[in-house]
Amino acid sequence: MHDAPGPGLTLAAVAGSRVDRGPDGEPAAEAVARAVTPSRSPISPALACYITLVFAGAALLLAATLHTFPTGHGSDLILFLALSVLGERWAVAVRFDEAVSISLTVSFAAALLFGPAFASIVAIGGVLISDLVISRTHWTRVLFNCSQLSLSSGLAAVVYERLAQPGPIDLGRDTPAIVAAAIVFLLVNDTLVTLAMSFSWHTFWHEWTASFREAGIPYISMAPLGALLAFAYQDGRWNVLYFPLLVLVIYNGFKLYANLQNETDRALVLLADTVDKRDRYTYAHSQRVAEYVGEIARALDLGRKESEEIVSAARVHDLGKIATDNRILFKKAGLTDEELAAIHVHPADGSELAGQFSMYSKGREYIRHHHERWDGCGYPDGLAGHRIPLGARIIAVADAYDAMTSDRPYRAALSPEIAIAELRLGAGRQFDPDLVETFIAACLK
Repeated sequence: MHDAPGPGLTLAAVAGSRVDRGPDGEPAAEAVARAVTPSRSPISPALACYITLVFAGAALLLAATLHTFPTGHGSDLILFLALSVLGERWAVAVRFDEAVSISLTVSFAAALLFGPAFASIVAIGGVLISDLVISRTHWTRVLFNCSQLSLSSGLAAVVYERLAQPGPIDLGRDTPAIVAAAIVFLLVNDTLVTLAMSFSWHTFWHEWTASFREAGIPYISMAPLGALLAFAYQDGRWNVLYFPLLVLVIYNGFKLYANLQNETDRALVLLADTVDKRDRYTYAHSQRVAEYVGEIARALDLGRKESEEIVSAARVHDLGKIATDNRILFKKAGLTDEELAAIHVHPADGSELAGQFSMYSKGREYIRHHHERWDGCGYPDGLAGHRIPLGARIIAVADAYDAMTSDRPYRAALSPEIAIAELRLGAGRQFDPDLVETFIAACLK
C-alpha cells in the first residue's frame, strides 16, 4: 500500500487489580496491554525492597492491633473469609489490564464492624485462599496484595474507631467517621499499588490520578457498599445473604459497561486490521507499529495512561484507508497529484471515525497528525515541530520504519540498515530528531 511519498512513509494490584495479557495477535485492548506492559522479568531489587517494607508495615499494624480482635466471633470470621474469597473471584474490568475486585467491599465492612485486627485477617485470608490456593498466583504478588490490603483495611478500621460514636453503626450519626475511614482505605489502597507500578513506569502522580479517573465509579462505590453491608450485618448475620445478590446486580452493570467499551474497541481494531489485510504487503503492519510505539513510550518514561492512548492510536492509525480506492493503494507506478490527494485524506478520515468513540478522544489527534512533518511540509494540517502532538510524532517514526522495511507494491523492502539511515536523513526535516534516536536505541538494539 502507498504511504507518504519519498522515503517517509505489576505487579498487578491491590484488592484486586489484575493484569491479564493475551497471546500475540490478539485484538484490541489485549494488544495494547501487551504493547505497553513491561515483560515479566524478575522483580527489581528496589521493588523487592518496597514489597518487604509494605509487608513489614502490615505485620507491625497487625501486631499492634491484635488485642482488638473480638473474641467469640469465629463464625463471623469464617463467613467474612468466604465473602472475601467470593469477592476476589469477582472483578470489574476498568482499564486495559486492570480490574477492581469486589473484595474491597467485604474488607471495608469488616473494618467498620470488628476493628483493625479482624479486618486485616479477613483481607489476608481472602487473598491467600483466592490467589495462592485457587489461582496459584506467584508468591511475591500474593505477599504484596495481602500486605497492602491488610494495611488499607487495618488503617481504615483505626480511623473509624477513633471517630465513630460508641455503639452500633448508625449511617446518619457516623457518616463523618465512615467517610474518613473510606478516604483512608481508598487512598492507602491506591497509593500502595501505584507505588509498586511506578517501579516500572516511573510516573507515580500520573498513574495515581489516572487510576481514579479510569476506575472511579466502580472503585469508589466499594466503600459505601461496604458500609451498607456492615449496617445490615449488625442487625442480623443472615442479612448478609442479600449481599451477593446486590453486588451481582452492580457487578453485572459495571461489567456490561466495560464489555461495551471493549467490544467497541475490538470492532474498531478489527476494522483497521481489515485495511491491513487487503493485501499481503501490509498484513500486521499496524500491530508491529503499535509494538514499536510501546517500546518508544517506555524509553521516554511516559505514564501508562498516555502510553495506552498512543499505542491505541497506533493500532488504528491507518483506519482512514478503508475509504481509499484499492487501485491507488496497490498501484505499482508513481501516484498522480489526484491520487496523492486521495491518500492524504486518510489521516483525517481515520481521526474522524475514531473520534466517534470516547476512548479515542485524545488518540484521534495522534491519528490525524501522524503524517505531519517536523519541517511543516506534511499533511493534513501542515503542523511543524512541537506543534505536532507527541503521540503523532512517535507513530510517524515507527510507521515510517515499518513501511520501509516491508515489501510494498512499488518497491522491495529496505534493509534495517538502510531504513535507519533514511530515518536519520529525515531527522529534523520529516521526523522529530530526538525520537529517531530514541526509536533506534529502544527498538533496534
